[in-house]
Amino acid sequence: MKFPKLLLASAVCAFAFANPANSAEKYELTFSTYLPPAYEYAWKPIENFVKNVEQRSDGRVKINVFHSAQLFDGYEELPALSRGDVDIVNMTSTYPSGTVPALSVFTLPFLFDSTAHLKRALDAGLFDLGARQELEQQHDAVVLGIAPWDPYEFYSRNTPIKTVDDVKGKVWASTGSIDAQAIQALGGSPTSLPSSELYLSFDRGVIDATPRPLLTGMGRSLYEVAKHISLVNFGLDVSILAINKKKWDSLPADIQEVISTAAAERDADQLAMVEAFITESIDKYKSLGVTVERIDSDNLAKMRTATEPVIAQWSADVDNGEAYLKLVNDTRKP
Repeated sequence: MKFPKLLLASAVCAFAFANPANSAEKYELTFSTYLPPAYEYAWKPIENFVKNVEQRSDGRVKINVFHSAQLFDGYEELPALSRGDVDIVNMTSTYPSGTVPALSVFTLPFLFDSTAHLKRALDAGLFDLGARQELEQQHDAVVLGIAPWDPYEFYSRNTPIKTVDDVKGKVWASTGSIDAQAIQALGGSPTSLPSSELYLSFDRGVIDATPRPLLTGMGRSLYEVAKHISLVNFGLDVSILAINKKKWDSLPADIQEVISTAAAERDADQLAMVEAFITESIDKYKSLGVTVERIDSDNLAKMRTATEPVIAQWSADVDNGEAYLKLVNDTRKP
C-alpha cells in the first residue's frame, strides 16, 4: 500500500518531533593535545572526559581527539585555540606562560608544598585572580578545568643534583621563562626544549639535566638516558582544559552543562591518579636502575634563597602578583 507524499512527509515530521534526539543539532569538536597516551594519569582522564560528553549528550556531540602533538605541540596549543584551528586543548601552563605570565605562578620555584596545597589554593580562587580572565578576554580560551601534574623534580644525566653547586655549569632543558630564570639563579645554563626532545638531547649529551614531572620521565623513557632523579618539588604545574570561546558560545546551554560536568570529573580523576602515581613511580624508577634521592632541608633552603629574586620579580611584573602569593601562603598548612 502506497501513502500519498503529503501524508508520508507529515509522518516523517511527526516522528522527528516525537524524537528530539533525532532532530537535535549535532556538534563535532576537535580536541588537540601534545600529550601522548603514555602519560597515563593525564591521558586516562581525557579519555573519560570525551566518553562522558559523547554519552551524556546522547550522541549530539562527537569529539575527535588528536594526541602526541599530531596537530600542534605544547607551545602552539594556545595560539591554535585562539585562532579557532582547534576547539579544545589540554595545555600545560608552562608552554603558554610566555604569553600569559600569570600562568607562571604554578612553576615559581619551590612555591607549593604539595599537590594538596595546590588544590587548596585553586579551591580558594587562585586561578580567578586574573589568569582565567586573561585567557578568555585576550585569547578566546574558556577554561573548563584545571588539574595538577606531579611535582617537577631534577633529572640529571651523569651525577645527582644534591646542592646548589651541583646545578652550576650544567646545561638544563627548561619549559618556560620562569623555570629558566630559576635555573639561571642557581647557576645553571637553561635552554628551552619541549618534552618530546628530551630523550635524544640527554642521549647525545646536548643537555645535562632538566626539571620535569615524574610522569614526563616515565612517559618519555628518560630512565634510559638520565640515571639520577633528585626529589625537590621545584614546581607544580597544571594541565588546563580549555575550549575556544566562539565555539563555546555557539553551544546550547544543555551541552555546555554536559561538558562542564565532565570537565570537573576529569579534574578530580587526574588529582586522584596523581597522588597514587607519585609513590608508585618512585618505586618503578628505582627498579629500573635510577638513583632517586630527596634533597635535604639545608640544601633546599639554600636553593629557595637563591631563587627568591625570581619570585619577587614575577610578583612585580604580573597584575595582582602579590595577591597570588598571599593566597598561596594563606593556604599553606602549619
